[in-house]
Amino acid sequence: MGIDVVRAKPAKLRESRGRQASAANPTSTAHRASAANPTSATRTAPASCPAPEARTAPGAAQEPEDRRALRSKRMLREAFCALAEEQGIDGFSVGDLTERADLNRSTFYAHYSDIPDFLACLEEEIVASLARFRPSLQALSLSEYISFKTHHRPPGIAVELFSTLREQSLLLRILLSPRGDAAFAARLRDQLCADLIRSVLHAKYTRSPTPFVEYYIAYYSSALLGLIHRWLERDMRESDEEMARIMLSIMFLRPGDPIRPQGSL
Repeated sequence: MGIDVVRAKPAKLRESRGRQASAANPTSTAHRASAANPTSATRTAPASCPAPEARTAPGAAQEPEDRRALRSKRMLREAFCALAEEQGIDGFSVGDLTERADLNRSTFYAHYSDIPDFLACLEEEIVASLARFRPSLQALSLSEYISFKTHHRPPGIAVELFSTLREQSLLLRILLSPRGDAAFAARLRDQLCADLIRSVLHAKYTRSPTPFVEYYIAYYSSALLGLIHRWLERDMRESDEEMARIMLSIMFLRPGDPIRPQGSL
């Protein structure tokens, strides 16, 4: 049920200045080639996204370069988050980004073709960090949820999920904000959140879902994404375990039940 991220070019035209500057720089040959072929810049999974260590040939001589690449990407990510909080994800150019990161444009173009490509890679990093939870969430049994209601101890995988969300919180808060990426929010809802909701349903409902079941999943998936968003907006005051307990308590809340997490007084 995942929704592909389709990024639109930023409305501002300052990006062209970055391409003109890179055209004067012989190190940006790869970028000029992609600009000459518009179809090469449109891809669902950007080729520039794999981590540098995954593309490095063995040998100690490559290690310093890898560390530099990782450092540059980290600096670009930090600069992106700072600018996006100020101006929105489409409000700045490559030049603005590299200036904030104190890097050359050629460093940016060594890894990415433009801002939408860079953003797509950041989003893929988040998706990859959360995708590892999908098999475990899908494998959760109803007995584990019943055990939670009895012992008030959330499954470890639910606690780990919020721990990972905390690690990605700065970028997630930006992407889920009004000036963020609505397509990414929908992707998070229809993959991670929907998987968690399906895990509590009996197999007979997931094997041949009726329209009612689909609406049920859509309703609670959106609610779960709202819970995550609210936690991020509150600067994650609750611990990962407490949030896992709150999430599961809400999922099993029945009309007339006290509105409080399972196990609290």
